[in-house]
Amino acid sequence: MKRYIVTEDADMLAPDWLAARINYTSIKFVYHLIDGVEKLKGVKVGDQIAKIGDAIFFDGKRLSVEKTSSSRMQ
Repeated sequence: MKRYIVTEDADMLAPDWLAARINYTSIKFVYHLIDGVEKLKGVKVGDQIAKIGDAIFFDGKRLSVEKTSSSRMQ
């Protein structure tokens, strides 16, 4: 099982197994505007959003999101 921790530069440095599955309908990057600058908020996988610090797992067939305790409190 492959694991990736979402970072602020995930849209540029995502691993190949994640980047190949970005299709902008069910899996996409989510941005928000801060002072006129777009910043990565997280990665949307299905109906879940993996925020920065959360983990995305790939078991060879499916992607899943695991929340960290700090992102649950936000």
